[in-house]
Amino acid sequence: MDDPHFLQIIIQIAGAAALLIWAVRLVRTGVERGFATPMRKWLRHSTRNRLIAATTGMGAAVLLQSSTAVAVLLSNFVSKGVLTATTGLVILLGADVGSAVVTQLLIVRQPILIPFLLLFGVIVFLRSEGSSARQIGRIMIGLALIFVSLDMIRIATEPMISNPGTQIVMAYLGRDLLTAFVIGAVFAWGIHSSVAAVLLFVTLTGQTVLPISAAAAMILGANLGGGFIAYILTYSAPIVARRMIVGNLFLRGGGASLAVLLITLIPELLMNLGTTPARQAINLHLIFNLILAITALPFAGVIMTILSYVMKEKPNKIGDLDTVSALDKNLLDRPQRAIDCAARELLGMGQKVERMLTAVEPLYDQWDSAAAQMIEDQDGSIK
Repeated sequence: MDDPHFLQIIIQIAGAAALLIWAVRLVRTGVERGFATPMRKWLRHSTRNRLIAATTGMGAAVLLQSSTAVAVLLSNFVSKGVLTATTGLVILLGADVGSAVVTQLLIVRQPILIPFLLLFGVIVFLRSEGSSARQIGRIMIGLALIFVSLDMIRIATEPMISNPGTQIVMAYLGRDLLTAFVIGAVFAWGIHSSVAAVLLFVTLTGQTVLPISAAAAMILGANLGGGFIAYILTYSAPIVARRMIVGNLFLRGGGASLAVLLITLIPELLMNLGTTPARQAINLHLIFNLILAITALPFAGVIMTILSYVMKEKPNKIGDLDTVSALDKNLLDRPQRAIDCAARELLGMGQKVERMLTAVEPLYDQWDSAAAQMIEDQDGSIK
């Protein structure tokens, strides 16, 4: 494995994977910048019933190329009381299915699409004056680059098919599904995109570099990693929003773990999912999320009730300065997200003022120097 040729292959694969990650992000940011406002209205009006909510989540994830982006949007709505946590969880389950649908669409090889998308994407981006039209061009360019990166991965991995060292490593992953599962989860979390991770694993499987059993475990691990991404990004959100994220993480992670165990016990199940290893892998991703959504939708309310007992609201103490800021400098290039964070910060300031005013009234009846000092400290924490 110290052979320079092998290192060259690794660099080519890494470069292609980097392009894939960037292209997925390019599509997502194009949708966010051009169509964030109508999408927010769409999500807010999806509370009629659970089927509509799940379908809305699926559509939003297809447009954003990411269920994580949907989760971050929903956390803001739930924090502000626009949506209930139960409805948010239902939408998230639909978004997970939408994310799987995205991989089905992007894995299809259509050579004519690449020059078509690049040509018209660049024309629309350069010639259009309106912001929304330019973002359509950005989205088309991003989609073209996704297809280019997948072709680069296919070309780069061809020499690895007959490489003895690669065969040994991949054969080991095919036998040790737990390790493959963990690698898939860590990789998806590390690149902050379960879609890109799944596309990479499926492409390697199509090149016969990655055994189908290992690919299945890594794809299921990517589902766990995808749920963990949203958990980290919303860690400072109010507890009511975090319950929704934790519920989705528990369902995806627990379901993925059970699915890996089932594949370990009955590996021939994968053979029924398609005619080729790549098709079996990509179909597993979609079927897993479909089954998870169908199974969990009726119990979304029960799950959130249980989590409300497990993840209780902290009592509002006047001495609790709550100094964790919702503002994030990394979002300055994404105005709508930055505005959402500013709104959350303003809401927190209002809650602090409310606690201060509530604590002032008892001081007129009986003076308490310690309580007065706490109010003063709280006043100093509002910036």
